[in-house]
Amino acid sequence: MYLPSVSAMFPFPDRFATTPLATTLEPTPCVRQCETTAKPASATLVAMPLYRLRVELPDRPGALAHVAALIADSGASVISLDIHELAGPTAIDEIVVDAPDAWVPAELASALAAAEAATLLSSAAARDVRDPVVDALEWAIAIASADPADSDAALGEAVLEVTSALAAWVTDVRSALGIDAGRLALERRGPVVLQTREVPSSVADHLPDAVWLLAVPDGRLDTELVAFAIRPLALHFTVSEIARVEQLVRLRRLLSRQLVP
Repeated sequence: MYLPSVSAMFPFPDRFATTPLATTLEPTPCVRQCETTAKPASATLVAMPLYRLRVELPDRPGALAHVAALIADSGASVISLDIHELAGPTAIDEIVVDAPDAWVPAELASALAAAEAATLLSSAAARDVRDPVVDALEWAIAIASADPADSDAALGEAVLEVTSALAAWVTDVRSALGIDAGRLALERRGPVVLQTREVPSSVADHLPDAVWLLAVPDGRLDTELVAFAIRPLALHFTVSEIARVEQLVRLRRLLSRQLVP
């Protein structure tokens, strides 16, 4: 284990079960409720109850229609759909559904598996329908509006939210070199995702033994900062999520350079 020097850290111990806590890496860590952090507003399109489902399905004609039919058979209605990634012969979609109170995600997972239609990777209650592109733009506004002294913290929280990560932080190049994913990202001059057991000691107790670790440098040349995010192995980072993080860290870099006299 290691303890990197970071600008911002947001560990989320029970991301998909209870209201998480946010902590900063200080000599004496302070803990605050996540909901007290200022967040950009997001339009609510429908009322609860809602579930956000992440589904892996075959990349072939009719596969999504089959999944939608099984969702309807379970008693739920599709509200929104975001295609995150094409990974070889499969696609990963994030689907928000409106479901009755007695609806059980595990029963849908069984139905999808029995029909060999898809795999339900995750399910979580959702308070509202959030367009991921609009969400990323709102966090970009939050970064641009932040006080210069708080810009790294704003970036860390933006990365946390746009990736639905368990933890996210921002660090300088020297500290990033001490982390395998950070070192590879700097060497390759671009984002890197690694499966690893190497995580900051401040959050290790709250994470699975192995996780996905994303590292995104703020530029391909003359890198100044690297953003990190952690996800469980069941939820690997998608192409669209990584692209959004890239743009957020580049925005942070651009703003910081404009502030230099």
